[in-house]
Amino acid sequence: MKNLPLGGSTGFVGGLPVWKIVAALAIVVLLLNSAFVISPSEEAGTRWLGGTPMTSVPLTTGMHFKVPFFENVDRIQTSRSVYTLNSLDVYTNDNQKVTIDVSIIYQIPSAAVMNLLYHVGRAGNFDIDGTILPVVRDRALAAFAQYNTLTISDQRAQITLQMRKDISEALRRLFNVETIDVQLTGIHYSPVFDQSIEEAVRAKNLAVQAENTVAQKKFEGQQKTVTAGAEAQAAVERANGEAQAIVLQADAQAKAIASVGNALKSNPDYVHFYGMQRWNGILPQVVGAGSIPMIDLHTGDAAK
Repeated sequence: MKNLPLGGSTGFVGGLPVWKIVAALAIVVLLLNSAFVISPSEEAGTRWLGGTPMTSVPLTTGMHFKVPFFENVDRIQTSRSVYTLNSLDVYTNDNQKVTIDVSIIYQIPSAAVMNLLYHVGRAGNFDIDGTILPVVRDRALAAFAQYNTLTISDQRAQITLQMRKDISEALRRLFNVETIDVQLTGIHYSPVFDQSIEEAVRAKNLAVQAENTVAQKKFEGQQKTVTAGAEAQAAVERANGEAQAIVLQADAQAKAIASVGNALKSNPDYVHFYGMQRWNGILPQVVGAGSIPMIDLHTGDAAK
């Protein structure tokens, strides 16, 4: 069988020998597998055949080289990272379950890179979240166990400060990880507790309403008492005024009678004058025998 020509000549591609092309491709593949770049947000280490670490200090930003196919690169983020833990169940000191959401901002310093890559959990950066999770859960449980369920909302800031302190100290001591911030982003009570709170609030509102009703009735009673007292006082004053008026009127009449009596005694002609003032001008219709007019229409001088 004859060899078919390749590119016009046996053993050539584009005028180049095949072995040179294969060699060039192999060199490119080796270069691509021997060079790697570390970004500014991470640091790295290498392992021989996925086992023994080949670096004693972390590799930082820039280009680095490794033995192709035999050396593996493990990277870990050293810039600030956010770890969010949702739906974590904790218990208060009155044995009530509360579900919380926690957010942690942390940063891995260069001094902690090799330890986290090759001495904590599996080699590499697979277990970073798994490394932080148990610490966060334990410190959150310890913090909430100091508080009563009814006081959690009022003391949320204090609980957050306690968790931040405890988590920061634990991560620094165990893994040399720097904690930037810890936030308690959510607190979720059980449906039973929410219902009991609603019933307590409703009972409190009813009690306040009852107190307000009692206070209103008491106020109305006081107003009626004040009004009755004022009316009674007014009636007393009115009665005193009427009594004084009667006394004054009686006193005036007595004085008038006394004056008339004195006048009659001192002046007999005053009788005639007094009778004329009181007479209505009509003579008596019936006069008995021997009777005389009661009023003498003639003065003493005319009779003479």
